[in-house]
Amino acid sequence: MSMNQPLLHNNRGFGAQVKCFSQQAALCAEITRLQQSGRELPTINIEVAPRQGETVNWGQKIVLQLSDKELPELCAVLLGYLPSLHLKRPGKGIEVIRQSHKLFIRASQGSGRLYVLPVGMGDTFRLNALLLSALKQQSGLQDETLILAALRGAFTLAQLA
Repeated sequence: MSMNQPLLHNNRGFGAQVKCFSQQAALCAEITRLQQSGRELPTINIEVAPRQGETVNWGQKIVLQLSDKELPELCAVLLGYLPSLHLKRPGKGIEVIRQSHKLFIRASQGSGRLYVLPVGMGDTFRLNALLLSALKQQSGLQDETLILAALRGAFTLAQLA
């Protein structure tokens, strides 16, 4: 990525997105809208799909939309306040685990679909920027310092356990 390219890419008709690629799989995180209690909240859709050579088979993707509680939890993992997070839905799930120099992402659905990919530090930064942007919109807080302080305060509770 050159220095003149934007950090977050806008996809025509959709929200800002970040894509990450490995040898075996690809991930796309995109700002979307969550319908909750008669109102729309900004959130993130996470899609993980297998690679076949140089192409990604997005037709075989596993998709999860983050709830209003899961978005700050995933931000906390990317910021280092939590070691991991397992996002679960009936019949599918995505795990995000902090490891040395990378995130490890494992997405599964049913008995035969398992996609894994490491996400390096640069892509983790771009992914975290996207999530924090959605969290800023969702929370209504305009001061990023308040968002970071709220995340740190909430998720250091996990260290007390």
